[in-house]
Amino acid sequence: MTFPDAVLALDIGGTHVTAASVTAGELGPQVRLAVDGRASAGEILEIWARGALLGVGQTPVSAVGISVPGPFDYAGGIARFEHKLSALKDLDIGAALRERWQGTPLDGLSISFFNDAVAFALGESTARQGQGIHRLLGLTLGTGLGSGFIVDGRPGTAEEGVPSGGEVWQLPFRGGVVEDFTSAPALRRAYQALSGEELDARQIAQLAETDNARAQQVYQDLGRDLAAALSPCVQVFRPDLIVLGGQVSRAWAHFETPLRAGLRPFKVACSSLLDEANLLGAAALYRPMLGLSPPLDAR
Repeated sequence: MTFPDAVLALDIGGTHVTAASVTAGELGPQVRLAVDGRASAGEILEIWARGALLGVGQTPVSAVGISVPGPFDYAGGIARFEHKLSALKDLDIGAALRERWQGTPLDGLSISFFNDAVAFALGESTARQGQGIHRLLGLTLGTGLGSGFIVDGRPGTAEEGVPSGGEVWQLPFRGGVVEDFTSAPALRRAYQALSGEELDARQIAQLAETDNARAQQVYQDLGRDLAAALSPCVQVFRPDLIVLGGQVSRAWAHFETPLRAGLRPFKVACSSLLDEANLLGAAALYRPMLGLSPPLDAR
């Protein structure tokens, strides 16, 4: 069996879907559509399907690789969402998309689903600052804390120092788990405790830009907490590069110093690719593009 050079990559989030064809590690034109995470299953799926068709354009593609957050049955293509996109819970997403793609350039193509944080980490390992890196840890900070451990271009969930399933969000920390202290909801709770005002992470970042002491404090605390929680597994896994993505990482300047200090001597950087890394990773993980089957395990 032979395969065209391109794969269609989709990056699905709670508020968006982004699509682009990927050829030899290069992204084609990207299409990004807004998604209402509280909408009905049919409405969400229609936007995803339309975004994919717009993203493929006129480029012949061999398969579809989809970066999607958990909880999700990646092998079966079944959504297990609890909060955002909850209307899709227990639906067969692959079957639903195939139905909507009948008679289109995507009709009959294989679809594989990959954990978004693993796709991000692998995408980072294939481009720019991650190229040539032996061991890479990718972290995505947003509504939750995602992680991907990459060793020589492959997910390294069995490596020493890697938590169960490659997931750092559930590491015990300060009477809870690390995600309780290092996500966008954690920033909101921390700022409300200091100020009595309820703002989202983006608003808090905007305040931090104006030298608001309370806003700057919650980001400084996030950096220290993330470093403290990750240090035990990082000391064992010993990544050559730790790279951060996700919406919270856009405020990198406000927590960079304590995070780097807490994880010294390991190299820590903020992604310059951000969402593009998810697309590159979703395509790279789809091994049939390279004549290999089945796809890499990227749960």
